[in-house]
Amino acid sequence: SIGPKMFPKISCLNDLLPFVKDKENIRVKFDETFKKTVVCYMIQADDLFVGENAAYEKECRGITFHETGEIACRTLHKFKNIGENESLQPQNIRWADVTRISLKKDGSMLTPVPMSPDEFSTFKFKTKKSFDTKEALLGDDLVHKSLVKSIWIKMMLANGMTPTFEVTSPRMPIVVLYKEDELTLLHIRENESGRYLTEEEIKNFKPPFPIVENVMYKFIGSGVPANLVSWDKLKEYAETAVGEESVVIQFKSGDMVKLKTSWYVSLHRSITFTRVRDVARAVLMDQVDDLKGAFVIGGRSIDPIVKIEKEIFDKIHEVKELVSEIVADGKALSLTQKDMALRFNKHIHFGLIMNTFNGKTVDYLAWYSKYHLDSHSLMVIDQTLVEDE
Repeated sequence: SIGPKMFPKISCLNDLLPFVKDKENIRVKFDETFKKTVVCYMIQADDLFVGENAAYEKECRGITFHETGEIACRTLHKFKNIGENESLQPQNIRWADVTRISLKKDGSMLTPVPMSPDEFSTFKFKTKKSFDTKEALLGDDLVHKSLVKSIWIKMMLANGMTPTFEVTSPRMPIVVLYKEDELTLLHIRENESGRYLTEEEIKNFKPPFPIVENVMYKFIGSGVPANLVSWDKLKEYAETAVGEESVVIQFKSGDMVKLKTSWYVSLHRSITFTRVRDVARAVLMDQVDDLKGAFVIGGRSIDPIVKIEKEIFDKIHEVKELVSEIVADGKALSLTQKDMALRFNKHIHFGLIMNTFNGKTVDYLAWYSKYHLDSHSLMVIDQTLVEDE
């Protein structure tokens, strides 16, 4: 069975919060309607998912807590694409530790959340950040009209586990087109330990849902030792497969990596003629990891992407620090809302200042997109090949 050592024990919000509360790109938001706290990263900044608290930060992918602070659901942890950093270069990956390779569907991740920490007769689906998306509502509809499926999910929740699904629908196409609405079971996690159940354990629970297909057998090499996953076969798949999004590769530790197909990426975003502004837009839409993975498969350096990421994060950090300083000074002087408005009405960041002063959530990504996205060039970025570096 996959060991839990890679994942921190999280029984309540206070087990997580001390390790992530100072990260400006991790949002801790209380949902007034459903009385739940959702902790989720907003954008993949350079200082996220690295360092001594990385294991806690990787859990901030929509992990949800009851109003009492008890853990309600534990979504899949954050994992990256092959080639995104030095440890994930193909030559540095321990292929002997691979336990499962799953076909990734082109849909949206959903997890059921029990509405009470004490009883599990009602639950509500959510996407990474929200209960109110059309995908979450479709998940509710698909399950609640089936007594068998509803009872099975309640059983999982009552046993302190979170089943994670992928919802696909012809009404919500991304790139791959599907003929019918469907929930596919991806994983089951123990809420507190974070342990992923093995494929055998999942099947023993007899889920009334299709289980994501394990295709590890397709990627076994012919060399020694036997049963070793072959990067050459994976790379060939990524370069030639049509009609599929990607595979997710899981290791003994429970960690995972993604490998997207060139076919998918070329439709989702042109990787041959990627402009500087396209990269900036991908950063702001939290799609930059897919772009990095596509560059690696195409033999291109991700350095230009990293540079654009840094420019965006540096600018946001600079403005956020300035706004915070102005607001702190205003509060120290006991200025009223009217005083602040009169004093800063001609300031370039007037809206940010007033929203921050009034305690409103400020979406700096939307602000950057509105005022600075167009400053990024429409020129195609440097097509430097990795092997030329």
